[in-house]
Amino acid sequence: MFAGVLVTAAAFVAFWSRTHSVSLAVLVGCPGLAFLAMLLLGSDGVLERLERWIDGWPWRIIAVPAGLWLLYLAYAAGVSQAAIKAGSAMAAYFGLPFVVMWPSRKTQSRGWLEPLVILWIWLPLEFGIIRRILIAGAPGADLHYAFAQLLAIDTGIIAFAVWNRTPNIGYRFEWDRGIFVNGIANFVVFAAIAIPLGLAIHFLQYSFNLSKLYPVPLTFTGIFLFTALPEEFLFRGLIQNWIQRVTANRSVSLIAGAVIFGASHLNNGPPIPNYRYFLMASIAGVFYGRAWRNTGSLMSSSLTHALVDTFWSVFFR
Repeated sequence: MFAGVLVTAAAFVAFWSRTHSVSLAVLVGCPGLAFLAMLLLGSDGVLERLERWIDGWPWRIIAVPAGLWLLYLAYAAGVSQAAIKAGSAMAAYFGLPFVVMWPSRKTQSRGWLEPLVILWIWLPLEFGIIRRILIAGAPGADLHYAFAQLLAIDTGIIAFAVWNRTPNIGYRFEWDRGIFVNGIANFVVFAAIAIPLGLAIHFLQYSFNLSKLYPVPLTFTGIFLFTALPEEFLFRGLIQNWIQRVTANRSVSLIAGAVIFGASHLNNGPPIPNYRYFLMASIAGVFYGRAWRNTGSLMSSSLTHALVDTFWSVFFR
């Protein structure tokens, strides 16, 4: 966590000292703060302490969407993209999950509101609405996309884990032998199925050269933090978790969560719809779901997910 603070601060200072540009410094600094929040929320005991603080006076929860909205406004102003319409849309995006969940939090009926809030957080990101609001013609599309993901996961973690008290999400940066072994084992079994299948249906094409090995540690870390962990939080920690609690059937929740995960890749084309990607992602979702189910930790499923994506980027295209 301390290292994350230092990296964010150093990046902000470096951009400022080299460019003397507020917009470029903000372009790095605001995503950095959102990233630090994501790390902090997964640190030991932080979610529990936040729960107790909010229980002392529930109106304190307003500070969460307000803080995220102010972070967005600082970012938008820094890159000269502030606008009333976009600011209002983002205020609704951050605030509505907490408003909707307020009347039923800590009650049995809260579970039936969860899918609506999941869709509210997920679909604007999936269809690029949040990204378009952030970009709006500004430079730095990759950072805009990363910032959108970070804002969404910060909102989701606090809305579900802290405010709604959704059980068994598994969002904690912890590692033990079971988490590690399950993550590796599910990757190995999936690879044994997916590689021959992917080659047979022409979804995968072998494309390896030694130069791809050099950035592997950095590639894996980036995929783990900015792709695997946010997606595993959504599809395993929220969606598969909800289906499992509602149906009381681990097999049904595993398959349903995997199919939903696969369906989210139909628009990853060309072609669109991409049925081969749907098939491969659905099979992958089974193994990501098994890693989460077996350990109760998003770290295990995120490890499997990150290994799959990293292996794919190195050996295939």
